[in-house]
Amino acid sequence: MTDYIYDVHQVARDCDMSIICRCPHCQQVIGIEGTEFSDVRGEQYKCRCGGWLEVSSSAQRVNPDHLSSNKGIPDDE
Repeated sequence: MTDYIYDVHQVARDCDMSIICRCPHCQQVIGIEGTEFSDVRGEQYKCRCGGWLEVSSSAQRVNPDHLSSNKGIPDDE
């Protein structure tokens, strides 16, 4: 597991209206705390896998079926 905090660029609403994103470490779709998209942008969260992520302040809302996989550690790491 890396200590790198990945940026997440896509968020979505699940069927229960919770906000979800894809963890950049394990690629699992996870629920994140917040009721509005503006609440989660710029915030950091810890996944069940132990990895940290930060929802980009410019994260886009997408259809839950279209949450794309996140990229790995940048080349300069």
